[in-house]
Amino acid sequence: MSATASLTTRIHPRIQDVPRALWDEKVAQGHPFKSAAFLSCLEDSFPDRKFGYVVMSQGEDVVGLAVITEERLDLSLLLPQQVGTLAQGVRKVLPGFLSLGLGMVGTFETAERHWWYDARRVSEHDFAKALLAACDEVCGKSALLLVRDFMETLPEDVRLESWFLQRGFKQVANHPMAKIALEGLSSEGHFQRLKKKSRQNLRKKLKDAEALGFQVERVRDFRPLIDECYPLYLQVHEGASEFKRAPFPRAFFETIAERMPATSSFLTLRDAEGQLIAFILTGTGGGINNPFCIGMDYARTEGTPAYYLMMWKEIEYAAQHGCHLVDLGLTSYFVKQTVGAELEGMTMAARIQSAWLRPLLNPLLPTLLSEKQPQERRRFRVSTHDDTSPPSEQAA
Repeated sequence: MSATASLTTRIHPRIQDVPRALWDEKVAQGHPFKSAAFLSCLEDSFPDRKFGYVVMSQGEDVVGLAVITEERLDLSLLLPQQVGTLAQGVRKVLPGFLSLGLGMVGTFETAERHWWYDARRVSEHDFAKALLAACDEVCGKSALLLVRDFMETLPEDVRLESWFLQRGFKQVANHPMAKIALEGLSSEGHFQRLKKKSRQNLRKKLKDAEALGFQVERVRDFRPLIDECYPLYLQVHEGASEFKRAPFPRAFFETIAERMPATSSFLTLRDAEGQLIAFILTGTGGGINNPFCIGMDYARTEGTPAYYLMMWKEIEYAAQHGCHLVDLGLTSYFVKQTVGAELEGMTMAARIQSAWLRPLLNPLLPTLLSEKQPQERRRFRVSTHDDTSPPSEQAA
């Protein structure tokens, strides 16, 4: 515990020690997969990860919140498979071989800002100073510290990031967020505003899915499906070119189902023979629909419109449930822009923790860590009239 003027900072190891309702309102802002319940699932799924929840108070009032994590990043996941096999053997003697202590304001599984403070009660300087002090306390074994994510279009984020950049951090580009603001539209209304080429492309994909006999289903209690779905998740995880890290354990999906039954679901995709070929773990709540995690049988879905169909079904589901936002997350930007997603740029502040190595390595961080930015394409048409709706009802 520390105090700066009237600001008192406490760090808790579990989200259960934090005011949950305030967290969900101020930090998660209603997002089901940034909520206190979701973070409790992450805690239990990654027991080797250290969590530190920062609670800043003035008297009895909480005026600031943040989440900090620390873990060992397995660098062998970024290298050829043979290196990973070698690393596993060496770690029997040297446990830390080819791994990096990584401290982070945020988590690997969540995005955008991971903090909140009451600007009427706490200055930007005092909040940032207290947050950095908390990072030093939580991340004592880290070689690298990341503060993430700063939204490029938010002036308050730009100012806060500048505070860190003036104190030895370097700006690093993260992947952008892909989001659809439905603005009260139905899925048909959203389809009508897409540009002509996207409408034609999507219409064809959905007709092809219908011809293939694809069947989609929304499953609320998905626990009986986890055994069938988990291998499909591992296929996608192992084939991913970004975010190389340890996979979610099977227990993660069970914990989500048990603790978040009202805000989580599976969207499943089966072929004409009824064989499960893909699924999405989705979080829905607070006016937000978030297709969070996908699994696919690549042998059965390659060359098919499976991904387009599932993305469109998520948009339909969001509109039907009155969601104002579809959070499509990171990567696969071509498909997501085709279905109408806007890309929102995010940056991180990164710093080497060793004062001795910082002058040498800090200048390299933007080159080493920055993510390649996708090309942004026009999403919507100039005019707004089109009499053809997507034939998605048949492929359902």
